[in-house]
Amino acid sequence: MASEGTWERVLPGVWCMRVPYPNVLPYGTVNLYVIQDGSEAVIVDGGATGEHLALLAERLREMGIRRVTGIVATHYHVDHTSGIPELKARLEAAAFMHPLDIPAFNLHFPHAAGTFEPCPERLRAGEREICVIHQPGHTHGHLHLWLPDAKALLVGDHLVDEGSVWVGPPDGHMADYYRALDAVMQAGAEVALPGHGPVIWRPERSTERLRARRQMREDQIVAILAESPKTLAELTAALYPDVDPRAVPFARHTVIAHLERLEEQGIVRKAMSAADWIMRYARSEE
Repeated sequence: MASEGTWERVLPGVWCMRVPYPNVLPYGTVNLYVIQDGSEAVIVDGGATGEHLALLAERLREMGIRRVTGIVATHYHVDHTSGIPELKARLEAAAFMHPLDIPAFNLHFPHAAGTFEPCPERLRAGEREICVIHQPGHTHGHLHLWLPDAKALLVGDHLVDEGSVWVGPPDGHMADYYRALDAVMQAGAEVALPGHGPVIWRPERSTERLRARRQMREDQIVAILAESPKTLAELTAALYPDVDPRAVPFARHTVIAHLERLEEQGIVRKAMSAADWIMRYARSEE
C-alpha cells in the first residue's frame, strides 16, 4: 500500500494518490486517480487540497500531461470532492458528477455551487475510453467507471479490501447497494480501484465478503427483534458495541438503511408508542 500522499502506479497508465483524511476508517486516506494516455488525462475524485493539490499538479507536469479532459467525482461527499473546485480552476478542466448528486453538492457546499456539470456516458484521455456507469447505493448518483483496455472498474465507495462501506439515508439505499454489488460481480473486472484503501485484485471475493457482511447484519437485526421491539439506539448499540465513537453516526445510518430494506421486504415494521412517543422496530409477525 502506498503511504499517505504518495504517488503510485497501480495499473499501466493509471496512477493513485492516497490523500490523508483521518475521519475515514480504517484507512484514514481517500484515493485520487489519474488515468493517462500520452499528454491527456482524466482525474477521478479530488480530495486533495493544500500541499497535496500542489503535489498533484507537479506530478501531472512531470508526466507530460498537458490537458486534463475531465475531473469526475464518483459521488458528492466531501472527502471525494473538496479539492475539485480549485483543481478545476488550476487545470481549466470540466468537472463532472451524476445529475442526482449535483443538487446535494450545491446544497452542502454552497460556496462551490456550480462546480459540476452532468457527467457524459463516455470520457476519453487520448485514445483511452472510459465508460461512466450510474450505480446508486452509497449515494443516489454514485458512479462506477469502466476501463475496457485494463478490465478495471473504479468503484468509488462501493467496495473496499478491508472493513466495510457506509450505506445510509438520506444518500444511500441498501437495496440499491445490493444491486451495486451484483453489478460488480457481473462486470468482468479483473481489478477494482476503490475510493479508499489498496487496489482490489479479486473484486468478486471482496464483493462476496461485503454481501455476506450486510446479510449478517440483517440476520442479526431480525434475531434481536425476535426477542422484543427495539429503538434505533438500542439496535445500534447491540450491533456495534465496540464501534469507534467517530463512527457511531455512520453505524446508525447503516442500521436505518438495513431497517428500510427489511421493511420493504415485509420482515420488519415500525410503530410509535403512545406511552413514550418513541419509535420502535419489531418483527412483522408480532
